[in-house]
Amino acid sequence: MIANNGDAEGLFRAGFMQSGSPIPVGGLENGQKYYDAIVSQTGCSSSSDTLACLRTVPYATLKTAINNSPGIFAYQSLSLAWLPREDGVFLTDNPQRLVQQGKVANIPFITGDCDDEGTLFSLSNLNITTETELESYIQNVFLPGVTAAEVEIIGSVYPADITQGSPFGTGILNVVTPQFKRIAAFIGDGVFQGPRRFFLQQRSGLQPTWAFVSQRFKALPILGSFHGSDILNVYGGGGMADYLIRFAVNLDPNSKSILDLQWPKYTVASPKLLTFLDGLIPVTITDDTYRAAAMNALTNLTLNNPL
Repeated sequence: MIANNGDAEGLFRAGFMQSGSPIPVGGLENGQKYYDAIVSQTGCSSSSDTLACLRTVPYATLKTAINNSPGIFAYQSLSLAWLPREDGVFLTDNPQRLVQQGKVANIPFITGDCDDEGTLFSLSNLNITTETELESYIQNVFLPGVTAAEVEIIGSVYPADITQGSPFGTGILNVVTPQFKRIAAFIGDGVFQGPRRFFLQQRSGLQPTWAFVSQRFKALPILGSFHGSDILNVYGGGGMADYLIRFAVNLDPNSKSILDLQWPKYTVASPKLLTFLDGLIPVTITDDTYRAAAMNALTNLTLNNPL
């Protein structure tokens, strides 16, 4: 939707995104060290054209080098090696800056998240157990380049209080380490929920938008409503399938039946979420206003310090 400065070139007429919104990604220079590592591991360092050299490397050699890059379950978590970065052509700027500039395909879209997006990706840094270790991790690993003052802001809006961490709404449960729920909240909001809300706030009113959140599987130990669990809502008979089919056909997820829950469009004045729940009431409408100050602070920080 933001490629080619928002020109879809007729390739699609709508968008349906699960755990997907333009995220704060920096330029190619932010990924240079990973490219350099692959060049070194494939024996292309001495080449005058390293890219041309890589194109001649045997598949098995190249695959091994790429597999050595940090993945989603590496210590740095979702500060990923390979991201859709600004190249000046396909993506002409930081994805979120493109959203601010209005360079977005003008199509109806649905976007949403799981409530506890960050838990799955916070299992690889369980050795972070103190305030000092967390501050060092944010400043030196996850968001290198942020200042100590900015790290303090993150610490204040995502406090050490375990009852405010993710899995959200689970109180004193799921405390794998003293910092686990805190890190999961920060990562989940920074890469998923915050970008989703930012995207919707920028685009609602300019094009038809709907949003959802899945709060199912809250009783699942440690993970809660983890990343990917909303797939069952679509493909496992979980209630989203009918909305998606109607959206694909009519560009509107709602039916004309008074028996079906009507899904209101998302607006800044009335930010509504179709919310999937466990229990007797499987789906309802809620407000997208939770952790507003925290997400605003984190979004402002990552706009200036992208991954």
